[in-house]
Amino acid sequence: MRISAMALLSFMALCARQGRAFAPKFQTTTNVAAASAARTTSQSLRTRSRHHIVSSSSSSPSYSSYSKKRSSSLSASTTTADDRGRPFQITTPIYYVNDKPHIGHAYTSTACDVIARFMRLNGREVFFLSGTDEHGQKVEQSAAKKGIPPQQFVDEVSVSFRELLDLLNISNDAFIRTTDESHKKAVQHFWKVLTDKGYIYKGTYSGWYSVRDECFYNESELV
Repeated sequence: MRISAMALLSFMALCARQGRAFAPKFQTTTNVAAASAARTTSQSLRTRSRHHIVSSSSSSPSYSSYSKKRSSSLSASTTTADDRGRPFQITTPIYYVNDKPHIGHAYTSTACDVIARFMRLNGREVFFLSGTDEHGQKVEQSAAKKGIPPQQFVDEVSVSFRELLDLLNISNDAFIRTTDESHKKAVQHFWKVLTDKGYIYKGTYSGWYSVRDECFYNESELV
């Protein structure tokens, strides 16, 4: 039986929203932690066993010493999910608003939502961001086709992305727009710092530019 990635992510997101992990035996945060501890203990036993064999069969003290260090390192290893003492931040792509959202936006939003919900269930402090990127010639051209100002165009399209997140019950903590005044001030400050330090300067450049891809291409890359 074939299961699409989108269907699998949707199922995992549904499980997370209902407070369940993805396997019947791990329904609570405590059990997830117990599984992690069991995994670490099993790994520790395996490495200690290997160390015993190496120590008895090798006459080299340096190799035995390395084995001890390696065993200690492996038995104490943790995963990102196990590190509950640190905050966890995740973001969807900051979606481009030259048109309404499609299945790709739903896919990446759901994928991030699954991770964010799992981390919360595992006891992590999570900050989950989404938003819209509202700049560029493509936006200008799309607004011109509709006969409305660019700001009005992005205001309308940005709403559709918020509605998508609500429809999918995405648990993002914040939604940023690059036309927000707070974002504008942050970018202006960053630009000024770079300019003051001499990292940005005026110059000239010519080349083949793609409005759709928003980048320059070399002659060798042209088809």
